[in-house]
Amino acid sequence: MIVDNRYTLKYSYTHPALVSIITPRNLTSAVWRFFGFWAQRGKIVEPSNMRAHLSTAHPGELESGPTAKQPRLDSFLKPAATSLLAAPRQEAITEKLVKFVCKGMRPISVVEDVAFKEFCREMEPRYHVPSRGTVTSRIADLYKRTVDQLKLSLQGKDVALTTDGWTSLSTASYVTILNSVLQTKELKVSHTAENVGQCLAEILCVYGLKESVICVTTDNATNYINAVEKHLEMVNIPCVAHTINLAVRKGLAVRGIEIPIARLKVAAAHFSKSSADSYLLQQKQELLGLKAEKLINDCPTRWNSTYDMVCRASAQQAAVSAVIFDKKLSRMELSMSEWSIMEKVQEILKPFKVATEALSTDAYPTASAVLPIIHVLLAQLKRTPSEEEPPALLEMKAKIATDLKKRYGEERVARRLLNKASYLDPRFHQLRHLEEDQKRQVHLAVLEEMKANVGGGRDEAPERPREQQTKSALTAMESLFGGVCDTRPNQEQDISLLLQKEMSMYEQESPIPPQENPPMWWKTSGGRYPHIAQMAKKYLSMPGSSVRSERVFSSAGNIVNKKRSALAPSNVDYLVFLANNFTMRSGYGGRVKAGQGGGWGCGPEQLVATVPCARRSVDGGCIAMARRNPYYT
Repeated sequence: MIVDNRYTLKYSYTHPALVSIITPRNLTSAVWRFFGFWAQRGKIVEPSNMRAHLSTAHPGELESGPTAKQPRLDSFLKPAATSLLAAPRQEAITEKLVKFVCKGMRPISVVEDVAFKEFCREMEPRYHVPSRGTVTSRIADLYKRTVDQLKLSLQGKDVALTTDGWTSLSTASYVTILNSVLQTKELKVSHTAENVGQCLAEILCVYGLKESVICVTTDNATNYINAVEKHLEMVNIPCVAHTINLAVRKGLAVRGIEIPIARLKVAAAHFSKSSADSYLLQQKQELLGLKAEKLINDCPTRWNSTYDMVCRASAQQAAVSAVIFDKKLSRMELSMSEWSIMEKVQEILKPFKVATEALSTDAYPTASAVLPIIHVLLAQLKRTPSEEEPPALLEMKAKIATDLKKRYGEERVARRLLNKASYLDPRFHQLRHLEEDQKRQVHLAVLEEMKANVGGGRDEAPERPREQQTKSALTAMESLFGGVCDTRPNQEQDISLLLQKEMSMYEQESPIPPQENPPMWWKTSGGRYPHIAQMAKKYLSMPGSSVRSERVFSSAGNIVNKKRSALAPSNVDYLVFLANNFTMRSGYGGRVKAGQGGGWGCGPEQLVATVPCARRSVDGGCIAMARRNPYYT
């Protein structure tokens, strides 16, 4: 019998209809040692379920023979671990790794971590994780390139700065100066005004900003105020959040207020340390149907912490009083009159809480709102007291008002700058917080500066080329009377009239609501007032608070932590600078914003799309004040 070479003959019958049982040679499974296909005249007739039959009728036979396992498709697609990664791909991953370390404030030693290497190996087996030294050098290169970009973006721009000092875990002292974060410099000598001023001057010289600084916002530390005003000879803007905090502290020092506040502090400290009484407080809260919340303790340097402590204690008054009574903790017990005073203190301090939160941002202009909000706070304190108001509350209000007025006195240069900023803010441009003569002084100062800007930026009119003229009687008359009868318009007078008209039209604009965004308004309406808009770019960039410094210090605390307390000062500067000056999506040196005082850009047209509205601030921010004072209506 003839069988095709593609088949293997297993059995042959003599009956002509059932010729044989054959197996195709391309079938290599072990099953085919025991089975085949019926074939008639060399052609397969019908297959059968052979594996099922072997498993049931002949167990063990299938496993005894050789097996052939078909490879998976992904085995052909997966690159060999021994092959090298392409250089551009290796470089791109390393660049992302450097950003991961800088922006995420991770330790550089993460590249030496075994688990991190295993993670990278799983993601890309061919990627070679760089050494710690390589990452450090890449960070230094990135720092230099970003500094160069920042220098270029700040060149020729008016800038407003913020500065403050901080101490690391290793007790190393640093001074950080911010527009964007410019530099973090170690200060190894005493923090006198002279030494701080010299440190700031060195940083400004690196960027060439000594002559283009509008102002420097600091907290109310005397050494930094003197460093800015006396040694750098620049305008110092006091941080409004620190100012409000100091004024409130003066008011809380009244004896009738200080005693119950001290008892609340003792109670909060006691419940935070005693686990038994803390559990008992929770039980009392559940029985009384109160929300299970811990008491908040007061911190003198933390803004609004006294207000938060009083609010929490007043909300939990019943539960706290019950525990104090059960445990006989008389030193923490407040009388009913003292609880009543605390509730009224809470009402007095609420506008200060709202004001601080509204101005503690670097996302939109704040300096222009400082004096209007101070005016609102003083108006709140001057409200006619009720007949039953305790003398301690009256004294508290008087002390707060006196301190606020002193810190923004008429004679201070900072007040003049802040008034200009308020005029250039379409929310407050009518200057309702000023008297009429004070308004005229602000208008005159703005007009004179606009004249100087126009005069300084105006090119001289090009001299007309001399043309050959034919001598005539008319040309003779021109040469005779040209110096006596000058018919050309007075250009300086025309410019002054033009600017006054522009200011008059701007002042007739209705104030926009306090929750609206000033840069957005200037973007849409700045074309009608081009000279005023130019000044708005400059003065609305001033930060009213040093909140940016505080946030940078928080990021610095994450960088110089317990595991990295021995970082070199240069590495501290690199990491703090890069963590605050670029984002993951913008590549090297991204988030560099020219003229960015307090987080707001040098011009409304540059950053208006990214600036959130003030309505995001706590309790409505300025919105809450708009409901309580006619200044904003």
